[in-house]
Formats: sequence, C-alpha cells, structure tokens
Amino acid sequence: MIALRYADNGSPAKRESRRPNGACRPPTGRLRAYAVYLLARQGIKPAAAISNVEQELSHRQAQEWSSDLAAAYLAATYRLMQRNTDADRIISKVPWSQQKSQGLEGLYCDSVVHDAQLLYLLARHFPDRVSHVPAAALEGIGNSISGNKVSSLSAAYTLLALDAYARTAAPKLKLGIVFRGERQASLSKVSIPVGIANVQFTREGSLPAYYCVNESGFDRSPPASEVNQGLEVIHEFLDLNNNVTTRVKVGDEFWVRLRLRTTNRDYLSQVAVVDLLPGGVEPTLDRQAGPGSNWTPDYVDRRDDRVVLYGNVTKDAATYVYRVRATNAGVFQSPPAFAGGMYNRQITGVSQAGKLEIVKP
Repeated sequence: MIALRYADNGSPAKRESRRPNGACRPPTGRLRAYAVYLLARQGIKPAAAISNVEQELSHRQAQEWSSDLAAAYLAATYRLMQRNTDADRIISKVPWSQQKSQGLEGLYCDSVVHDAQLLYLLARHFPDRVSHVPAAALEGIGNSISGNKVSSLSAAYTLLALDAYARTAAPKLKLGIVFRGERQASLSKVSIPVGIANVQFTREGSLPAYYCVNESGFDRSPPASEVNQGLEVIHEFLDLNNNVTTRVKVGDEFWVRLRLRTTNRDYLSQVAVVDLLPGGVEPTLDRQAGPGSNWTPDYVDRRDDRVVLYGNVTKDAATYVYRVRATNAGVFQSPPAFAGGMYNRQITGVSQAGKLEIVKP
C-alpha cells in the first residue's frame, strides 16, 4: 500500500520526567497553554485563562517562553479567538528545532516532537505560513520515520502534523503515482500489486510533498539469529527442577526464563519486553516471579498468548522467570522474545527462536 497522506491521529501531551534543554524547559507552562488551546478548540472562550498563562510565562520565563511550544499553542488559541495580531506576534518568534541554540533531547520532547507539533499548528491555524516551513524541518521528520527513530508519542504527533500539512497543501499541489507506465488517475493512495519493481511519485507545485510505503503482514520465517542492538535477550524454557527443556507433557506446568542486559551502556530506562508464547502454552494464574528471578519490572502485563514487561535494564544480566502451562499436544514454533527502548527505537534485542514439543501424557 502506498499513501501520500496520513490519517488524523493524536496523542495527549505527556509531562516531562526531567527538563531537557531547549523547548522542554517550561513543561508546566506548556501544559497550561495546551489546555487553554483545547478549551478554545471545544468552543469555550478562555479569555481570562489565556491572559493568565501568558502573564505567568512572561513573569517566570521571560527570556525563554517565546521560543517554546507554549508560545505556539498560545498563538493558535489567539487565532481561534480571532485575535490575529496577537497570534501573528507570538507565532513568528517560535523557531524550529534546528534553529535553536540548544539541542532538544529527552524521552518525551525531542526535535521530532517539537517540529511535528509546530508543523501541525501552522498548517491548521496559520496556513499562509506553510510555504515558509524550512525543508530541513520536513526532512528531519521524514528521516526520523525512515530511520526508525520515532516513539508512540512522536509518531502520533507526526501523523497529526502530516495530515494537517497535506490538507493545507492539497489545493496547491497535484500528486500522482505511476507504475507500469500508467498514471493512477492522480490518486493519493493506491495498492501496488505483487511484482511491481518500480513506482514513480509525481508532484506538480512548489510545496514539498512526502510519500509512505506500507507493507503489512507477518514474517514467514523467524529471524535466523539473535539481534543485539544495545540489548541482549535470552529466552529459555525450564522444567520445575530448573533444567532447560524443549519437551513437556500436556497439563505440565513449567517455567519461562528471560535474561536481558544492555551491551553498550550502563543503564537504560523505559524498556519494553514482549514474550509471545508458542501455541499450546498459556500463563498460569500464579503471578509471582519464579525461582532465580532478580529483576523487578515496573509493570507486568499477562495476557492469554504473551507476557509484556516494562522496566529498566543495566549492564548486569537481569533474570525474570514466570510459570506457564502446556494445553495442547504438538510441535510448536517458539517465537523469539523482543525487547526495545520505548522512546529509543534504535535500541532493540531479539532472542533466538526455538521449538517446543508438547506430548500427550
């Protein structure tokens, strides 16, 4: 599937756990500005509230707030209130991430989160300014997607921004997709048949355009070897005597042992571990960690077919053991366990896949 537009999708703002440099300095003020903006979007006139927020920001962060996203949300609110002079005065001072003297690094506020929110607000409320969006800002957002550098938060803001941008740019652009030498009736979204080797995207107009190639489905074969990109994951089945096993009986309870550690840093926060169970296996009702566990996740989500864990990992190997039960006979593929940084997608680890044989008693 190839698309030249994205569906509208949003995500609520999150409070920063720390205060990184640049646009993340006044998180409380930004959240208040965001709240006032949402009130205006709902048809409520927040005249007193917006005045209070601007006065507070001017008093507490006099030299900083005008370059923060708080200013962009205030400007958008003024535009909704038809106070265009105030809106233009404030929005003109909000820079893009590459224009800032200090970098934007943090779990919840990086350059993609900043630029995506700013692009959304400009495209929706200041469409006359879209033609002045620097190419570097759009390329930065695109490169983060292509390089798998987005999190759930930045991806949501990116979808919101690109859809608003597409709606604003649509009257000024003519987009098309060509394959097999035929133009697909100027459609912005088409299905590409299997076997097509070349696809051409066309654009008529001065504004930059973007495209997305989407391939859905599942891997036909598991990874041939483990993956170690900053995280190492080892997945094993143990019998009740703590011996590694690949063969159990229907009705038997046994252990799953996960081991993980960082390989290129001392500490990594906010890691998600997904352990998909093979067919014929389900978690038991026993929610206590098994023998040999020395890792205490922040949260454990036990589902019918998998166990998902969230927590922090260090360079010292951490072990988590939990109990499962065999329910059906057969030889089952054991999917690899996956671990990755929730807000740093470049850090991943995948264990080796295996097989589990479940026999009748």
